[in-house]
Amino acid sequence: MDGFAFLIAVVTFVMALVALHKISRLQTRIFQLNQQVEKLSLHALQSVKPQPEAEAAEPVSVVPMPEPAAAPAEAVVPEEAEPSIETTEPMEEPVPAAAPVAAPPPRDMEQALAGRWFVWIGGVAIAIGGLLFVKYAYDNGLIPPSLQVILGLVAGLALAGAGEWVRRRSPPAEASSPNYVPAALSAAGLAVIFASIYAAYALYEILAPSAAFLGLAATGLGAMGLSRRQGPLIAALGLIGSYVTPMLIPSADPSAWSFFPYLLVILLASLFTLRGRRWWWLGHAAVIATLLWTVLWLLGPYEPQDVWPVGLSALVLGLAAMLVPGGFVPRHEEFGGGAPAREVNGPLAIGLGGLSATVFILIMLAFAASHSAPALFLLSTGLAILVALAWMRAGLSFLAPVAGLVMLLVLAGWQEAAFHALTLDENGTWSWSSSFGPESARFLRWMMGCAMAFTLAGTAGVLSKRDGRNWGVLGGAAGFLFLWGAWARADFLLSDTTWALLAAGFAALLLLATAGWGRRAEAGSGDLGAGLLSAGAAALLAMALDRLLDGVWFTVGLAALALVYAALTHVLKPRLLASIAVTAASLAAARLFLARELWFDDRTLAWGQHWVIYGYGLPLILAYAASRVLWRSGHERAGVALEGISLGLAISLVSLEIRVLIGGGYLYEEPQFLEMAAHVLTWAGAAYGLMHRQRLFSSAVSLWGARALLLMSFLAVILLSLLAFNPVLTGEPVPGGLVLNAILLAYLAPVPLIGLIALRLDAIGWQQLRPVAGVLALVLLFAYVTVQTKRIFQGAILTAWSQSLAETYAYSAVWLAFALALFVAGIRLGRQPVRLAGLAVLALVVLKVFIGDMSNLEGLYRIASFVGLGLCLVGIGWLYQHFVRQPEAARA
Repeated sequence: MDGFAFLIAVVTFVMALVALHKISRLQTRIFQLNQQVEKLSLHALQSVKPQPEAEAAEPVSVVPMPEPAAAPAEAVVPEEAEPSIETTEPMEEPVPAAAPVAAPPPRDMEQALAGRWFVWIGGVAIAIGGLLFVKYAYDNGLIPPSLQVILGLVAGLALAGAGEWVRRRSPPAEASSPNYVPAALSAAGLAVIFASIYAAYALYEILAPSAAFLGLAATGLGAMGLSRRQGPLIAALGLIGSYVTPMLIPSADPSAWSFFPYLLVILLASLFTLRGRRWWWLGHAAVIATLLWTVLWLLGPYEPQDVWPVGLSALVLGLAAMLVPGGFVPRHEEFGGGAPAREVNGPLAIGLGGLSATVFILIMLAFAASHSAPALFLLSTGLAILVALAWMRAGLSFLAPVAGLVMLLVLAGWQEAAFHALTLDENGTWSWSSSFGPESARFLRWMMGCAMAFTLAGTAGVLSKRDGRNWGVLGGAAGFLFLWGAWARADFLLSDTTWALLAAGFAALLLLATAGWGRRAEAGSGDLGAGLLSAGAAALLAMALDRLLDGVWFTVGLAALALVYAALTHVLKPRLLASIAVTAASLAAARLFLARELWFDDRTLAWGQHWVIYGYGLPLILAYAASRVLWRSGHERAGVALEGISLGLAISLVSLEIRVLIGGGYLYEEPQFLEMAAHVLTWAGAAYGLMHRQRLFSSAVSLWGARALLLMSFLAVILLSLLAFNPVLTGEPVPGGLVLNAILLAYLAPVPLIGLIALRLDAIGWQQLRPVAGVLALVLLFAYVTVQTKRIFQGAILTAWSQSLAETYAYSAVWLAFALALFVAGIRLGRQPVRLAGLAVLALVVLKVFIGDMSNLEGLYRIASFVGLGLCLVGIGWLYQHFVRQPEAARA
């Protein structure tokens, strides 16, 4: 034990010496910089010469330029100055150029060795010698133990006194050559005193633990008091000795009421030592040491009756760290200033560190005490201090929402508030089920009280402070988060109607505060704090709707909330109202698309599977109405967003109704040929409508909505209608009759719509895709005449091959007629691409006749195929010469 104590003393002393060495180096560097500044100022004053007086007879004053300042030997200075400039008014005297910064003087090795290092080595040697004497006397029994202790104390006091005597007799030290002798002697004396008192307790058992504890504590406090005269090394020794004392002399029956006042005395002594000093490390070290001892106590000998001493000590820690280093009436700039501080200075950093330690201790205390009433009261007091500091200084306003968040997390972790289990409902959704706990009622009271307190504080801050952002965060979030947290843990305590009324009450309070801010604010101005209050009100109203409504009606309620907030933009002026409206409408749309409970066959819904008419239709109408309101109130971007939501709901409504009417239900099975044809027509028709609107009034919704719908419809036609769902490839029966059937809807009906779309492609910047649209229309026409011919010969179920010679010949005849029709249409319209399309189909017919019909047809069918082809080819040649070449030659 004696070797351990000796090692602690030596290591402590060496660490303090290293810290003092670094501080002294900084002080020396500061002094050198001050000397350089003084030299530069003196040199600049000497370089400015008095100006010659202007002659009275001269009507124009001439101001000579000042002579250049003296430069170092290396610089080249011009001998003649520039000629002076004559003006009708006297010119201001020019400011001389700053002289080059002189290099710092070389470091004096003799001064460093003799004045600093040898002094510290000597102090260490004296301290080690005193410690070795104590150990030697103990090992050899030279003198009685009591006399050894007395001699050690006398020697230590003599060394400390000698250090103070040398300091008083020494002339004032300069920053460039500080006097380290007094601090070295006093440090050696303090080390000997620490060792002597500890030896009297641990080695000789002369002193009782309480007396030794008081002696070591008094020595540490005395060292911190002496440090204000002799420097930071003495303060470091006192701090280390004071906080190590409880470890060196543990108590057999520790008491929180005696231990924590001791920690506070050391803390206050350390913080008072900082008054007029800039040893910020001392304040941080004291705060950290107090925090560590408190945490060790809570993890070790803590008992339920220790709540008050631990909690009160934590409160004093935070207040002392915040107020003492800068004074009980701290300077404005040291306490956060009147605006958010851009940087944290020394006193403020210590204060924030102390407040953080206070909050951490009180959180641990609340959980250690199982959320007892005293622990929660102490935590509430500490958080109230944070809110008060945030109220007094705008630079510390961030502490207000921090306080609310801490209280929420502590109460949310209340283990005995309720018991929970994760259960799976009938819809396959996992959810928490709650049951009564022994502290449920008290938990609810605390949650509701905190919700009201923090909401009132936040609203008051928004109404009273110039910058209410942080207060808006507190007021807007507190009511919703505390109320939702209470419901999530103890929903069984109140009915759904009661929860809804509580949420609506908090929302009304926030909206009233927003309205009050609007009457106080300047017309047309916006404020983020008031906007955050309105956002909190929206969250509370959504919670109320959730408690009162279920399923699709809750979705309709969210859409109505969007319209309400859109209308509020005409009455209230803070920011975020339009964004809240967009968010509510987006949540409604997301629920319609993603909520699982909406996609089961709920027979209790009105209109059965056709619930989508009002389930999508009402949110569609509400979102569109909200977009019109936002447009009129000047919120164009939010209006465009809501317009896009309403468009998506409209397309979804039509598609789902098609699914129900044709597919049998939205959960029936995969879409088939007829249903996909109806979807394509719906999407393409909506795209054409948006393109027409884009030409009349440009907007992002029209532009990107038309592009998206066009892409969807074109891909669906190619990949699904022509390939995946093609009845020739799938073998599925074709719905409909001989003429009015799904083939007409899938292949022929989109052709005129594609033609109209091609004429409007310039409205969305896709005019280069007109040839693609033309090719797609030609492919659809060719598919229609081919598949419809097959439908006439084969019936409802189609096969890929021909089933008769008449069917094979019919393809040649139909394709020839189709090619001739295209060519004639191209002539009448004067469009070469259409004529080329007809010639391409004709080339396909030629290949079929000479390759297919030659081998497959017989008799009159073969003859008719070749004769018909020949007549068509000759006729097309005549048409080309008569209606194309001759008019071109006449025009030439």
